[in-house]
Amino acid sequence: MSRIYYGWRVVALAMLIYMLVIGATFSAFGLFVHPVSAELGLSRAEMNTALILMNLGNAAVAPILGRLLDRFPVKWVFLTCAIVLGASLALLGLSQSVWLSSFVLAVMLPIGYLGASSLTMSVLVARWFTAQRGRAMALSGIGMALGGVTVTPIVGLLIEGQGWRTALLIMGAALGAVLVLLAVLLRERPGPNDIEQPGPATPAAMPAAPPLAQGGPASLGSILRSAQFWSIGLSGAAALGVVQIIGITLIPLGRESGLTMIQATSLISVMGGGAIVGALLLSVFADKIDRIVLLTVLLLLGGALNAILPYAHDYLPLVVAAALLGITTGSLPPVFMALLADRFGASSFGTVRGLTMPLIAAMGMIAVRFGGEVFDRTGGYDVMFNVFVVVQIVAAGLMFATRFAAPIKTSQVAASPAS
Repeated sequence: MSRIYYGWRVVALAMLIYMLVIGATFSAFGLFVHPVSAELGLSRAEMNTALILMNLGNAAVAPILGRLLDRFPVKWVFLTCAIVLGASLALLGLSQSVWLSSFVLAVMLPIGYLGASSLTMSVLVARWFTAQRGRAMALSGIGMALGGVTVTPIVGLLIEGQGWRTALLIMGAALGAVLVLLAVLLRERPGPNDIEQPGPATPAAMPAAPPLAQGGPASLGSILRSAQFWSIGLSGAAALGVVQIIGITLIPLGRESGLTMIQATSLISVMGGGAIVGALLLSVFADKIDRIVLLTVLLLLGGALNAILPYAHDYLPLVVAAALLGITTGSLPPVFMALLADRFGASSFGTVRGLTMPLIAAMGMIAVRFGGEVFDRTGGYDVMFNVFVVVQIVAAGLMFATRFAAPIKTSQVAASPAS
């Protein structure tokens, strides 16, 4: 009986960690909008400033963490950041100071979130897979959707039963403890006895990326001078910025349409369920279709779905819109990360992924602030959704232009299948 490739255990671990961390942070943010704004007397735009601070922190921290992950043991980076993440949530629950809360949101929480989840686990998955990288990224990405289905409703129940401050204290203690225990299972990279099985043949297969052992990460200058870094990074950032504000808008939109808290919360669960379906479909086709073409299609579908949201004001239309958005947007992060790993190589993936985070953070800040201002000025989100249709179309064009961008000029990096 053949031994299970340890990379698939890394995928399962990444799925679990994504579920816990993203479900308790970004997916749950919308649950805190009403209780926190009511207690502290904040407007919708001021509440969205919390996400802006987190995005600023992500932009500043990600390039540093990404470089550290390419040069130092992943386990120690993860363990340190797990402790910081748990402490961050607890401090937010205890804080009575605007300045302390701002520091936690802008510095501590981004360190914990990126280092104990998003950035670190994507680096590990990229290292363990080449031939089946798209499938591995897609399957691990299911955890992002599962967070909205499983963890976010629990957070909602905690807030309703215990209040938002106590909910944050419980989340910080529980999440920090679980992540510290999971750190024991992390393995840095494949060993000599870890052999990945060949992936599905692709119609336009290209030479595989070199093994991780061949040299260190590409230089920062060569990455930043690459046209494909900017075409992939800017288009992906625009799309992910739109996804972020839509995710936190669904619950307030539902509440303002007359839905109960349980009904409004269920929209996130429905979106998460759609994302799971999308990721499962993606796991079948991700390594068979040109990733640039796939991302272009997903961006165009996202634009079409944004076009229907201004007309979805009842529960059933909102459920349908949430499901379709989940299917489309749940596929974006794994394909985006797989494309970066293909184009720049696993040994440089942490650095490249870290460098894209300031772009994603900038687009996220613009989208979040824009959404808040639109609501405060118009009393609704219709203008925001209409603008996002145009943003998605422009992003799709920029992504497709990557097919014509020159590859990075370094002997350490090559393209891989389905890139």
